[in-house]
Amino acid sequence: NNFRLFWFVGKVARCTGTVSPELAVARLFNLIEEHATRIRPIELGRSFGSLEFYVAPGDTEFLTSQNDPGIRLEKMPRSVDGAEEVALLEVGLNLEILTNQGAGFCIVRTEDGVVPPHLIGS
Repeated sequence: NNFRLFWFVGKVARCTGTVSPELAVARLFNLIEEHATRIRPIELGRSFGSLEFYVAPGDTEFLTSQNDPGIRLEKMPRSVDGAEEVALLEVGLNLEILTNQGAGFCIVRTEDGVVPPHLIGS
């Protein structure tokens, strides 16, 4: 099948008037990737350097977790022209934290970031 497991590793914050989602993720890509491989060492640890990151629209965590078919994940590029010029005060991260008891949060989507038909409404 063409389904993929997407792990939640945190949220990117950005100044919406000056920084696009693509620029924000590209500016923070290495930090996000490092964090992802540390909180999911079994699932993601060996993929450092080749991980792909996707974003959902802002404030859609609940809808995403409920498999709302209107929420589509969008793949973010690893690098974007101008990302290095983005001031760090214009971007930030709210990283996922796991305890020893934490299982983490993941969702299943197609390779295009869409909810598979069999999961709609579940």
